[in-house]
Amino acid sequence: MDESTERQTRKPRKTLRACIITALISVLVTLGFCSYFLVQRTPFLKVYEVVQVLDQTYYKDFDKSEILEGAPRGVVSALGDPYTAYMTEKEWIEFSISTTGEYSGIGITIGVRDGQVTIIAPMKGTPAESAGLKANDIILSVDGKDISSMDEAAALIRGPAGTEVEITVFRNGETLDFVVMRENIVVPAVNYGMKEDNIGYIELINFSENAHTEVATALKDLKTQGAQAIVLDLRYNGGGLLDSCINIANLFLPRGTVVTISGRKFEETSFGSTGPGLGMPLCVLVNEGTASASEILAGAIQDYEVGTLIGKTTFGKGLVQNSFKLKDGSYVKVTIAEYFTPKGRSIHGVGLEPDIVIEGDDEQLAKALEIAKEEIRKAQ
Repeated sequence: MDESTERQTRKPRKTLRACIITALISVLVTLGFCSYFLVQRTPFLKVYEVVQVLDQTYYKDFDKSEILEGAPRGVVSALGDPYTAYMTEKEWIEFSISTTGEYSGIGITIGVRDGQVTIIAPMKGTPAESAGLKANDIILSVDGKDISSMDEAAALIRGPAGTEVEITVFRNGETLDFVVMRENIVVPAVNYGMKEDNIGYIELINFSENAHTEVATALKDLKTQGAQAIVLDLRYNGGGLLDSCINIANLFLPRGTVVTISGRKFEETSFGSTGPGLGMPLCVLVNEGTASASEILAGAIQDYEVGTLIGKTTFGKGLVQNSFKLKDGSYVKVTIAEYFTPKGRSIHGVGLEPDIVIEGDDEQLAKALEIAKEEIRKAQ
């Protein structure tokens, strides 16, 4: 090999070495930039970076796992939907108790109105009613802790029987404090009985797991006693299980759609009644405490014109939630759809307008009995 050939061989080797070095530097720079970009631009890593800053600088010791629970809460709350919520496994268990009809607490149904956690209704015969809590009271704090969500309020209010809970509410321009003793709350779904003039009365308190069976039993008993018309009282009923609502609708509605549910990621689905319906005059009592599943039933009755709605405009909760379990046992309760009455009406935020508007619990019941009596007379 002569000198010129050796120089030519060395030159490509130097060029190759330079290319490799350049490539490595480029990769390292790129990786560094990507790492920086991910930290700066990716919300997941941003949370990690915030925790790292707190860990290195915060003046007190803190539980990292506890503050990290705030991350999913923050993500969910950013939607601005009070009915979509993140719950730890413990909070989920407490939430689930409310659908069984038996739990330890004070006996109130709560919802959200105008962005504020509001008492839909105190249940009859419960500590909440005895203490003086009322429908439309806005819950400000529980045991001194400011309330930011409906689920948070529910979790704080529930607790062991025999313990006290302090609730601060806003009512008609005043801030009021109530100290209420928790009890074991066993809520029957139904109260019923015969009124004068062969009129049966059914108060449907909630749509719990056993509600359909209790309503069916009540109707059968009232018919046996000679009922020729029914007054269905949905006042202060804050809702409950959709399946329970649909099953109960079968007892009052003719064959057809009861409710249609539709959402961005939820295929439009209709739930129907198999009929044949009640087969006698029906009056339905509603008010501002009538919400959710109660509004589904009342709205369908109104659309099919098989009953007369009497009372005040309902609460206006027309959203449907489903719950999704995460790997660590926590849950995300998500608003997946909006519901529409058989005629396609959306009631969320506006409620149902009764056929006959009237104030006062006693006056509403008296009017319902009057109309039921007249309907019986017409049918004879």
